[in-house]
Amino acid sequence: MVKETSRASWSHSYERGLAELLVEHNVPVYRGQNGWVAEGWKSIVSKFNLKFPSAQFTKQQIQEKEKDMKAKYKAVRDARKQSGTGWDDSLSMIIAEPIIWEKLKKDYPRVKRYEGKPFLLFPILASLYEGSIATGELNFLSIPSVDLTSDVVSPTDSSTNQHGMLNPFSTTHDAGQSSNMHGQEVEPTTSASSGQKVDEPVKKKGKQSQIAQVLEDYVDFKKQQSQTFVEEMKEPKQKDQVTIASCVAALETIEEEELSIAEKSKALRLFKCQLNREIFLNTKDPILRTFWLKEEISAMEKA
Repeated sequence: MVKETSRASWSHSYERGLAELLVEHNVPVYRGQNGWVAEGWKSIVSKFNLKFPSAQFTKQQIQEKEKDMKAKYKAVRDARKQSGTGWDDSLSMIIAEPIIWEKLKKDYPRVKRYEGKPFLLFPILASLYEGSIATGELNFLSIPSVDLTSDVVSPTDSSTNQHGMLNPFSTTHDAGQSSNMHGQEVEPTTSASSGQKVDEPVKKKGKQSQIAQVLEDYVDFKKQQSQTFVEEMKEPKQKDQVTIASCVAALETIEEEELSIAEKSKALRLFKCQLNREIFLNTKDPILRTFWLKEEISAMEKA
């Protein structure tokens, strides 16, 4: 008998299986501009129930679960961008102080269940709904357009930035002379009518050469600036991520049908060992991770 919609019970294995099928069917033949077409849903439902014979979910139940997973993904995606929040890539988990969490739960109610717990489906859902996995890394800034008819390139930044790097667009002028972009002094000339010193006009060919040099210097400058910022933001360190708290948080996400409470209790002893913690957290496949835990628990009991 097919289960009623209100009684559908979704385990993590079911959710991951559905996410993988959605990615598999994320192609033009099955998915249109506004979502999966009828033939796509028919294939998804059929393959899902073949993969999980005990589920036997209806098309409506699977469509509702897809909407639910998408809503959760968007909530976590937007919440992790808020000020004061961090992101643990290895666990797919938001890192924030309690006061920040209170605001996140108010603004994004769906993230409440992920306070102190990982959202293991985040990477695969990111590839499904965004087309690529978001890691939070910076992109280089685009180069602003430059008017080739202008006689002067205006400075856009101060002579040095906060990291102490030289800004190629800063200009400094001495009282008696000026410099071009290559550091060559330009001798001022005197106007016959006014007696005032004025700069001679620069030839267009030389001006275009200056613009090309400006763009090259600007690109190098922004690359240096972005790289420095990325390096400063690379935290927490790996050794800080492999903690007992992180292991316990990941352990609690495993469904009871896959790992009983008694087995979870025994698994806690394994986390006293640094090596066990690293193996557990770095094993991304949930089925492999659970199998490894059971093997280690069995070996520990025999010892």
